[in-house]
Amino acid sequence: MITVYTARRIITMDPSLPDATAIACRDGRIVEVGTIDSMAPWLKRHEHEIDERFADDVMIAGFIDPHVHPSMASMLLNMHWITPEPWSLPSGDIGATETRDDYLARLADLVAAHPEGPLITFGYHAQFHGEVERGDIDDIDDTRPVVLWQRSFHEVRGNSKALEWLNAAEGARWDPHIDLESGRMFESGIVWALGTLVPHLMGEGGYEQGLRDVQYLTRKGGVTTVADAGYGIVDFDTELDATQLIFGGAEPSMRLWLMANIPRAQGAFQERTMEQIESFAAERGTDTVKFLKAAKFFSDGAFIAQLMQLGEPGYIDGHEGAWMSTPEQLVKMIRPWWNAGYDINIHTNGDRGVQSCLDAISTLLHECPRFDHRTTLHHFGVSTQAQARRAGALGVSVQANGYYLNLFGDAFCDQWLGYERASQMTRLGSLVRHGVSVAVHSDFPMGPIDPLKAVSNVVNRSTRGGQVLAPPEALSLDDALAAVTIEAAAQLRLDDEIGSLASGKFADMTVLGADPYEVDPTDIADIDIVATIVGGRVVEA
Repeated sequence: MITVYTARRIITMDPSLPDATAIACRDGRIVEVGTIDSMAPWLKRHEHEIDERFADDVMIAGFIDPHVHPSMASMLLNMHWITPEPWSLPSGDIGATETRDDYLARLADLVAAHPEGPLITFGYHAQFHGEVERGDIDDIDDTRPVVLWQRSFHEVRGNSKALEWLNAAEGARWDPHIDLESGRMFESGIVWALGTLVPHLMGEGGYEQGLRDVQYLTRKGGVTTVADAGYGIVDFDTELDATQLIFGGAEPSMRLWLMANIPRAQGAFQERTMEQIESFAAERGTDTVKFLKAAKFFSDGAFIAQLMQLGEPGYIDGHEGAWMSTPEQLVKMIRPWWNAGYDINIHTNGDRGVQSCLDAISTLLHECPRFDHRTTLHHFGVSTQAQARRAGALGVSVQANGYYLNLFGDAFCDQWLGYERASQMTRLGSLVRHGVSVAVHSDFPMGPIDPLKAVSNVVNRSTRGGQVLAPPEALSLDDALAAVTIEAAAQLRLDDEIGSLASGKFADMTVLGADPYEVDPTDIADIDIVATIVGGRVVEA
């Protein structure tokens, strides 16, 4: 049986046939794209049905979010959120908390409302909430652990009882990223804290429910494919079992691809790391939960926490960023995976971090030349024009966070970088001009799983305060839609299966209530998600 879906317009993301009004599907794949009349040779010879429920809507190739953290999000969704921006979550809507006084008042309310056991909140950000340290939290509650998980995930702050609970004094003996006086644990320091926090947050079914919430948010955002860009952040076996349980049903609502977090894998499997990752891929993948032949590494610290590594003139206040892997460590860590033919993906945020990544890839290309290597730099907060040009010359792709500039642009202009560098954050227009493949992602829970909002951000480049920053770095609507469809697919090396609508590909589509080419660019984020279609099967939004 062939099922034909009709629509007012179908945006195929295939330049050979950019527009259509009908798409025929069979056994989960596309038979033909075009019009009812053009596909007559198929329809005259095969049993078929025509489904017109979306006849007044617009279809586009299924949205792809190529960088999500389901396990991290599952843990954070089990916390109390106090964030500088509003969120719409399965548990309810969260209002914005933008000042120090309001933050401390909200924290005190939570402490009073939940008097038993450790209290963990997510969303603290000094840029909005001021400095809140160990003593400030003790003043609110010094009787049990109270942990403020920073908005970037890369940092926690705790009261005195929390530091005892997290055994921070022992970690501080060797880890420079644990500051007992302020109660701050960041980058490698938070890895130490995770040893206590993860078992606490994953207990009593909370982990599985968090994954169901991620699945719900993915469907709500119109996403048909997600890549977990750092599988293993919690525990490799536990994550795989749970993701297959939640995402691998007989009638899945989306596809999930896993990319291993190599530093975590090396900590777990030591000299057997590559063997173990390849064993997972060969033995435990399913039709809807699969492994990419890709490896994830980390360069410098978090953008949101102002821990990215910056070149001169650095941060306005003079503080230093942090390395997650020094430039020397980075190239050594990548080398065996590069030589084994894995696609290399690197978390990087500041221009010094970007430079270390480009230097590493240049070194490895000279040592072991590779064609079509599809190395991708993730996040790409602050960069230079020279780095954009060099990325093009090296064949390096960029997968940017679609929310950095909108959420944090005003404060970065005013407090951390100054106007020139902050206005040019997320330098995507230059990348496209230099021939670089550009995709955008949510990095959820760092940003909402909402590709239309991400598209709007990179097209309009407007901040929450209404500034429009560096218009030449905006993407055209064509390039922005490609960044959540075909370019995202290509960076995952899945462009032969998803990312555009063409015969033989998976029948994955997102159904929109309006045409993004017909609405005002500032209204793109408000277009309704009507439904998704995964493998030819309708999944209601």
